[in-house]
Amino acid sequence: MFELTLTQLIILAVYSFSMGVERSGIRSINMITIPTVFASLGPMAALGYTQPIVVISNFFSVARYWRVVDWHIIARTWWGIPAGILAGFAIGSNISTHTFKIAVGIILITSLSFAFINDIQKRKLNNHALSVVLGLLFAALTGLSSTLGAAGGPVILSYMLLLNLPKEQLIGTSAFFCFLVDIMKLPLYIFLWHNITVVTFLTSLLMTPAIILGFIIGLRFVKKFSNRGYRLFILAISFVSAIRLFF
Repeated sequence: MFELTLTQLIILAVYSFSMGVERSGIRSINMITIPTVFASLGPMAALGYTQPIVVISNFFSVARYWRVVDWHIIARTWWGIPAGILAGFAIGSNISTHTFKIAVGIILITSLSFAFINDIQKRKLNNHALSVVLGLLFAALTGLSSTLGAAGGPVILSYMLLLNLPKEQLIGTSAFFCFLVDIMKLPLYIFLWHNITVVTFLTSLLMTPAIILGFIIGLRFVKKFSNRGYRLFILAISFVSAIRLFF
């Protein structure tokens, strides 16, 4: 369906490496490379190539962190995912990529600001009812953002930062959540938008070594952080990624 130039293959390889790093626990780092992929390939083609890469990288992440997933958070929030995904496919042809990126950027900066304030004040979102409502809202926004712009990870991450989870639990829970989102999207990309084909899948599969390399390097980097140091680092890189969406 799509044919790539050497330059586009290199851009896709760099994106794959960033996805490996991202799935190791350096969340939001792939947001820096996503705009370049979309600009080079075009929105529909980019989604056709990047989605299989995302799914492949998810398997490494889930295999590494599944033992520390907070299943209670998953159980009470995943219900919002299908609504967000369906909304994304419904409006996908009626909204420009630039407009969507700005909207996601605003959402991220707002939610990350609340997470940063909570971190400074060392507070945790303990109100159960509010936590459930926010979880469903952010789950839907994650499904929407992921469907339209492959930018769902930082959205759900900003919610989990509000919960003040320990480092590995934060990584594992967000990893499994993103895994659910990406698996749910696959049939719609294949059968509705027709932008995941045998060609795009095999091309993405060739990017596995770049994913593995990024994942290994990322794991070594994550180990160096304390819980608080990791939170502050992720908040900082998420802010940078959100600002990147405006350009």
